Amino acid sequence: MTGGARHAKGAGAPFAAFVGLALLLAALLTAPLAAPLRAAETRALPANAAAAHLPRAGAYVLQRIQRMPDAQLLDAEGRAAQLSAYTRGAVTALAFFYAHCVDPAGCPLAWSTFETVARDANDDPLLKSRLRLVFASLDPEHDTPNVMRLLQSSENEADRVPWAFITSRSLSDLSPLVAQMGQDIAFETDQAGRRSGAINHMLKVFLVDPDGWVREIYSAAFLTPENLLNDARTLAMEFPEADNRLKER
Repeated sequence: MTGGARHAKGAGAPFAAFVGLALLLAALLTAPLAAPLRAAETRALPANAAAAHLPRAGAYVLQRIQRMPDAQLLDAEGRAAQLSAYTRGAVTALAFFYAHCVDPAGCPLAWSTFETVARDANDDPLLKSRLRLVFASLDPEHDTPNVMRLLQSSENEADRVPWAFITSRSLSDLSPLVAQMGQDIAFETDQAGRRSGAINHMLKVFLVDPDGWVREIYSAAFLTPENLLNDARTLAMEFPEADNRLKER
């Protein structure tokens, strides 16, 4: 289940180019259980997963790792939003990121992986209505709701797996959440002690079940679309009632 470094190669350029455009534009803008899974939803393992020599989806168990904490954040429209609204009810893949990140083994890798996962999940009857993707910003000072809205609009179309981009009002609001998630961050500074813009953080992607339990954590070494899709399918089989539509807040 390795190959993260190989997958990361070349991932930074599209991410950086698009985010640069989004930041420029932003500056200018200043329920009952479901029926059992249908036969079409339990079809054979996709060929790309089989080629990656992964176990058959549903043939293994992902253990509970930790409870997903809640936090008050901001959605892409600048409205107050509870994190639990994005991590409950669906099979959720969540990554912490920041828009200026250029480390090819960091945010661009997560972005590239999520794009592939979203595309493949759209063609998968098991995942299309059950999987949700979430990017939560580590840099609320620069990743404003305007920026989040532009990024979110670029990755969402009607009737597709939803990909939410959320931020927070301040670092003080964000800090308890990242501490509870074990997502250590450090801000690079210049000789005068001013932030340079770069944020040191180890990439982690959290796979969360509909009950709010983290069931897998991927580092860059293990983050591939095949791994994430296979584990998401396994949870979707465990939770056939999962629904990726956001509930009204």
